[in-house]
Amino acid sequence: MTSRHEPAAAPLPEPPSGGSGAPRVLIVDDQPEVRGYLRSVLEAEGVDRIIDASSGEAALAAVTDAGARFDLILCDLQMTGADGVELMHTLADLGVDASIVVMSAEDRRIVETVGLLAKERGLHVLGAVQKPITPETMRGLLARVDDALPEIQRPPVMAPESDLKNAFRLDELRLLYQPQVRTRTREFLGVEALVRWQHPTLGLVLPSAFVPLIERSEHFMALLNDYALQAAIACAGRWREAGRNLRVAINLSASAFDVLDLPERIAAIAAAASVPSEFITLEVTETQVARDAVRMAEVASRLRLKHFNLSIDDFGTGQSGLSQLRHLPFNEIKIDRQFAHGCSRSATQRSVVEASLALARDLGMTTVAEGVEHRADWHTLAALGCDVVQGYHVARPMSEAGLAEWIKQWNAKGR
Repeated sequence: MTSRHEPAAAPLPEPPSGGSGAPRVLIVDDQPEVRGYLRSVLEAEGVDRIIDASSGEAALAAVTDAGARFDLILCDLQMTGADGVELMHTLADLGVDASIVVMSAEDRRIVETVGLLAKERGLHVLGAVQKPITPETMRGLLARVDDALPEIQRPPVMAPESDLKNAFRLDELRLLYQPQVRTRTREFLGVEALVRWQHPTLGLVLPSAFVPLIERSEHFMALLNDYALQAAIACAGRWREAGRNLRVAINLSASAFDVLDLPERIAAIAAAASVPSEFITLEVTETQVARDAVRMAEVASRLRLKHFNLSIDDFGTGQSGLSQLRHLPFNEIKIDRQFAHGCSRSATQRSVVEASLALARDLGMTTVAEGVEHRADWHTLAALGCDVVQGYHVARPMSEAGLAEWIKQWNAKGR
């Protein structure tokens, strides 16, 4: 559902060996002479990390590659096959966070309208320009990309506490889904449901900017737990109705386990959506403590008897992890991103990860590493025996429609 520690945006990845600090650019145009011209203009400005895509389909293959990260996407509107409008619709569903320039030889009003539509979909539209793009225009666009990069590092603006009622009353909460894959085989396994707040003035708000406010109120926390359960399981139900299985992980507050009938409530939601209980994982953050430890153990045990999966989230960040593993029937450990991210370079982090994996193996538990953002970390986790990975190297959080497209692209590339 949510993680207060979830990064605000994908950090800038390590540049390839010998690479410059210039932006990574994707050119999407079905005319080879146009792609060649734009490449020459970009190279004249010192940009040397450029990928060409001759169609919308090729562009989707590029942005869904493992570890793919673009700072700028130059997208033509008039293309054979999927046009630029369709492509940007899908890019928004996939949660692509690159700056986008809409370009076309069509009437200026059409270009500007499409640019506005892309903004409404939540994309970062840098400009809507007519072709051909002159070197001067390109220079200005690149300067604006450079100016935008520091925004990624800024902390999120906290949402006003007074607006929380509207988040629930006006149905402003949204779930995005981040794929999880098997570390060794790259097989798609399932998703973690992550909550967002579509605030009327602040836009799409990350959990770190509003979940701490919700946690101050038992009432709001109960509403958030209920929303996440209903929405995530309904999503899995729609996939099952379409003939596809979707395993979904949902983060609950520890206070949810104070309610004795929680197993019956979740079982009823799952039954209504025709989703088997073993397709649902309930995550509880290690640092959260229930008011009644005995009640939590009872509820957790009854959930496991109903074959729901239980995961201890952010493992290693608190002092209660080993105690919870001893007293609660968890069958999964999630290794926190602060240990997984960079474990290939840090001996200390690697040691923490290795110890967590060894403990999980001894207890017969599944292991999931979150926050995996680089190929080297993925390889390290695979070598150490981690079962599952998730993070920006696999994919960003995305809408349900984006998830369907991502899976199609991921499977097409093979494992």
